[in-house]
Amino acid sequence: MIYFKFRAGFINAYILVLTIAAVLAFSSCKKESVKYPYNDIERFTIKDANGAELKASIENNNIILYYPPFQTVPDFITPAIVVSEKSVVEPASGARVAFKDGVTFKVKAQDGSTKTYVLKRYINAPAPQFEANTDAKIGDYIQLTGEFMIPDTNRTKLYLVDKNNKEIKVQGSAFENFTASGLNALLPVTLDTGIYKIKLLTDGQPLIKNNFHIAPPFLKILISPNMTTVKRGAELILVSSDNSLKYYKNNIDRMTVYVDLRNSKDVTITSVTDSEIRLRIPADFPLINIQYAGLYFKNNPEVLYISQEGNGVQVTE
Repeated sequence: MIYFKFRAGFINAYILVLTIAAVLAFSSCKKESVKYPYNDIERFTIKDANGAELKASIENNNIILYYPPFQTVPDFITPAIVVSEKSVVEPASGARVAFKDGVTFKVKAQDGSTKTYVLKRYINAPAPQFEANTDAKIGDYIQLTGEFMIPDTNRTKLYLVDKNNKEIKVQGSAFENFTASGLNALLPVTLDTGIYKIKLLTDGQPLIKNNFHIAPPFLKILISPNMTTVKRGAELILVSSDNSLKYYKNNIDRMTVYVDLRNSKDVTITSVTDSEIRLRIPADFPLINIQYAGLYFKNNPEVLYISQEGNGVQVTE
């Protein structure tokens, strides 16, 4: 039988090494099991239109971003975001997101806890001011005068809001003499008459004015250019190429056809539509060239004189 002898000091040292190793192993396992609970946005920046860095303020889960004045405000941004250690943010840093109020960013900590941040933007630009003409006719101009308007149709939009709160856009192609202090815009011919609100939208900032009245357009009517002759007892046709007649047709009282500059004869109106009036030429009408007709309205002493260019319409047998 073989016996081994150990000195007491060696055994004690060996036990100490094992104890230290066990403590370190336990400490290491304990440390790895603790996960980081941090889910903060520490830094949020974007670039402005000139490439300069803009840093947002982080306050009470709000990302507050002030955008410089007199720059085109983008529809989208690609923010650079720094978050707490071992956390992730969604949408990720560098992702393209809409640049508008209410866009959210969710930060998830290593331990799974989350915090949601909401974007709030402020445009550092003076609010536009304007006054407008109070009434206009369809096909006429709306005229705005004011200050701080941005003469860029990509940044400034104009709408008319009807009684049902429906917005009708005035196209930028209709803008004329557009400056920071004034704007003329041709009204769409598709508008109806009535009372509207005027809404000016500049870089997302709305300004609304009430009580803009749109009246019927000027009546545009003439003897049909396709007619060169008309027989006694036949119909003479007057046309309205822009359908302005529809606003006046129910108020027509009577019509006359001029024999000469001083004398006229009443004629029978056979039909009226949105685009034309048909008149019956009397059987005893003189055999002349018709150059003028007169249109009379109910309860209105004024006469609308309708002329025919060229040689007029020859009355025949």
